[in-house]
This record gives sequence, C-alpha cells and structure tokens, in this order.
Amino acid sequence: MPTEPSRPVSPPDLGAPPPCAPRRSARGPRPRRLDGLAGLVVVLALSGCKARAASVELSKDEAGGGEIEVVALPADGPKLVALRAGTPVLARPQAGARTIGELYPGAAVVRSSEPYGRAGCSGGWYAIRPRGFVCAGDGATLHTDAVAVLPAPPDLSRPLPYRYGRARTQGTPAYSGVPSREELRHAEPDLERHLERAQRGDAQLGASANDVPLDERGVATGPPVLLPQQHGVGEDGRRTESGYFVFPLADAVAPLPPLAALGSELGAKDGAPVDLRAAMKTAALRKGSGVAITRTFTAGEADGRRLGVTPDGRLIPTDRLQAALGSPWHGLDVEKVGLPVAFVHRHDVTTWSIGRGKATPNDEELERRTGVPLTGKFRTVDGTRFEEARDGFWLRAQDLVVIVRRSKLPEFAKGSRRWLDVSLANQTLTAYEGQKPIYATLISSGRDQLRDPESSASTARGTFRVRSKHVTRNIDPREVADSFDVADAPWVMDFAPGHAITGMYWGAGVGEAQGFHDIALTPVDARRIFLWAEPELPDGWHAVHSSGEEGTLVHVRP
Repeated sequence: MPTEPSRPVSPPDLGAPPPCAPRRSARGPRPRRLDGLAGLVVVLALSGCKARAASVELSKDEAGGGEIEVVALPADGPKLVALRAGTPVLARPQAGARTIGELYPGAAVVRSSEPYGRAGCSGGWYAIRPRGFVCAGDGATLHTDAVAVLPAPPDLSRPLPYRYGRARTQGTPAYSGVPSREELRHAEPDLERHLERAQRGDAQLGASANDVPLDERGVATGPPVLLPQQHGVGEDGRRTESGYFVFPLADAVAPLPPLAALGSELGAKDGAPVDLRAAMKTAALRKGSGVAITRTFTAGEADGRRLGVTPDGRLIPTDRLQAALGSPWHGLDVEKVGLPVAFVHRHDVTTWSIGRGKATPNDEELERRTGVPLTGKFRTVDGTRFEEARDGFWLRAQDLVVIVRRSKLPEFAKGSRRWLDVSLANQTLTAYEGQKPIYATLISSGRDQLRDPESSASTARGTFRVRSKHVTRNIDPREVADSFDVADAPWVMDFAPGHAITGMYWGAGVGEAQGFHDIALTPVDARRIFLWAEPELPDGWHAVHSSGEEGTLVHVRP
C-alpha cells in the first residue's frame, strides 16, 4: 500500500533570485528549449547587471523592517513595463524581500510617480497596483513605448491565453532576431525541401478551446462556434493551418527591431556596445514541442516567411508549426443541480430504457466523456447495474465514472471555504464552496496513480494549499514522458513542490492517468478553476504567490 503524507508539504523559500543569475526552474524544460529574451529585453537586462550585483547581500536586520506606507495608486496613473519573464514583484522595496508575484514581458502596470528608494536598484523601486514593488532598470522600464517591440501580453479572457503550435520537424529553429538569408540556410539546411512540402496542402482545422462561449465565471454556455476572423477563422468560416497563425492587423505591427540596431542604440555599457549576437543563439526545438505565439509578422529579410513571436521574444517560422487548438471539452457546472453526475467512460455507449424488469437499448449513443447529471437512483437488471439520468434514460454503471454526493466531507469543508476534491482512482476533480459542489470534471494525474510519488510518476496525496498561480509556465518534460518539451502551459497552480494543476493545450487525454506529478485539465476547465481559486491574480500580473492561509485547499485522495 502506498504511504500517505501525514501533512501538506511545506512551501520552499520564495525569496528573489540572485542578481544576474539565470532564472531556472526545476519544472521547466531542459536547456535546449527556449531560454532568455531577444532584442530589447536582452539589452536592458544586460545593462542592469552591474547595479543588481551589489544589491543582494542584506543583513537580516536590513531584510526586515517595519511596514511601508504606500499611497493608493489611481487606476489611470503612469505605467511600468516588464521586460523579461519572471520580473519579480516584491513585498518591500529592497532586494531579498519576499516575492509576492511576477510580471511577464509586455505587461504594463500602474506605478507610483516616484520611487520608494533606490537601495540595490539604480532605477528605483516603484510601487505598483494593487501592492508590491518592482525595480526599474532591470526587468522593467518606465518607457512605455517599449511595449511596441515586446511580445503581446496573454489574453486572459480565453481558455488559451495565446495561440499555440507544436514543432513539425526535429530541430525547428527559434531565432533570437530576424534571421538573414545566410542564417536561415545555416539553421535550416532542408529549407527548400521543407517549403515545397508546406505549399502542397493546407489542412482544414476543427474547433478550438477558444471557440467555446463562456459566461463571466468561465463556465461554458454552449458548444464551440467558429466565428469569422476569430482565432484564425477566415471570412468564409473556415480555419486552416496557414490561417491559424495570421493575427488581425498582424503585418501592421512593427516586428522586433534588428539586434544590431538595438546593440548600438541601447546596449552601451561602460562606453562599449554589447555584442547581442554573441549573447543570443538560435535554439532548436524537438519535434512535437509546444510553444506559445503572441503575434506574427512577415519578414522580408527572411524571404517573406511569417515569423511567430513567442512570449520570451524568440522568432519561430510558422510554417514549421502545427496548430495546437486545445480541446474544447469541459466539465459540468453543478452549482445549481448538485451531485451526482457522471462522465461516459467508454466509446459507443448506448442509452437504455427500463420497464417491467427488462432493460432495452435505445438508438441514442453518447460520445466518450459526455457529462450526464444523475438522479441518484439505480436499478439492477439481470445482474447489471443501471444509473438513472435526469433526462429520463438509463446508463450502465460499467460505462460511467460517477462523482457521488459524499456522505462525509473533510472537517475543513465549512462555510464558504473554497477547496478542490481530487480523486486519483476516478480521475475526477470537484470544486466545492464549503459543502456545496460548484464544478465537476475529469483530470489526468500521474500515470502511476497510487504508488509512492517520491519514486514514481504519481501525484502526491494529502491536503495542500495553492502556493502560487501562473497564467502560463513551462512544464517538466516528464509530464509528457519526456517525448517533447512544453512551453507556456496555461493556468498553472502550484500546490506542492513539483506538483501543480495545469491546463493542457497539447492533448485531450483527461480521464486517464498519464502525466508525471501534475493534475492536467482541458483549457476551459483549467481557466474556470484558476479564476475561481484563491489567491486572486491582480490585473496585469502574470503570477501571484500565496501568503498565510489565503490559498485554496487541494485535497488529493486515492
């Protein structure tokens, strides 16, 4: 029998990273993935290293101190723009203070008009809305015109905050700037042959997670609808591979400026320009690797090819990408109807009628994973158990995964406390407010299910708390059996070291345990749970960290 954790795993120290050290995550894909920022981001980050290097060695007394009185910032105040991924938001205006959140490149947040000190930050520590401090001149700037040359921010109104693609070929290049023809042929020796193949056909695509209509809670209100000019859909109502990565007014947006121009204009450090082409190298993606695309443009220098801009500023030829639409499947809103509910577990499942002790199959069939509200009544006919649907038909229990109305709930299920009930055996997740179920859906947990998570691909069991929430984040390749890399998975919520609830844009395998440690949801479900769970993500932030007991509880059981 597996050993159950006796208490939640304690969160690690969330202090700021050492100045100028690479930001590495134990959960991020390996170094061959995308790393660093291109263009402007790199220049300003490099030019800020000297100031940061002298700022980390604070005594314990200096790292403490009393409360900082901050004047409330108006919503229409001046802005601060983030320049690199993971730009930290600190609890106090000093290096070494607790990290309470993160910003992403292109994020523009309201700031104070004057800094709250410059200790360890030559550009000054600015207060931002609704709380916290950011150092200007390192990972952020006061020059709002930088937004024009940075990747577009995520769209939080949709299940997929970016458009996603997967590398069609092994070694798909991720350029650090607009490549020259010589660089193209060096990085892509098969270029002519590849372009010939790409022009032979243009596959038509189906529905995306972003085609599902949602209410203000993030709950689906109907089936997916392909609307013209929405998310790669043409005026004819069709979505194609070539059109998926064409954004509205994409070519009217200025591309990232050439690296050489940035190096001479902004990269001067101690009187000497920074050699950006030496600092940035072209990365090569494994076949199948997933990437997020914030916008695209056509580049004459690159033989007129369309290049996609990733959130970290890399440029990827979109003809090398296959659209990753994200599954439009989602769970059930049970806030009004309650439990029990079921999800069809098999293919070609038939509904039944029962009368006079006889079960008769109907002509109606339900697709796999169809959600069915149940009455809670059951009957046994010829040794087979049937569950009654609220629409009047019956289904064989062997064809279903049922989320029952629990007779006993954990002691913490009181009042309006928000918590998640995760069943590894059934591969289900139910969101509760106190004792009231709110939402029910299918998951994909660690593939070893009930083995020891310390030595296997199994999700830890116990009661935990959401420690941090990230709009997107790279995930450990072990979550996909190390067969490819995954960048910018959406709606990530950490609840224990090495464990998170995350959205899945690269597949639709919910209902089956096939990951490593994470609990994967479809994009619609992941966004719904992310928006509902605590702590709340402030406007413009990319991540927020919990403090004290504000995080939603995650109860993971066999």
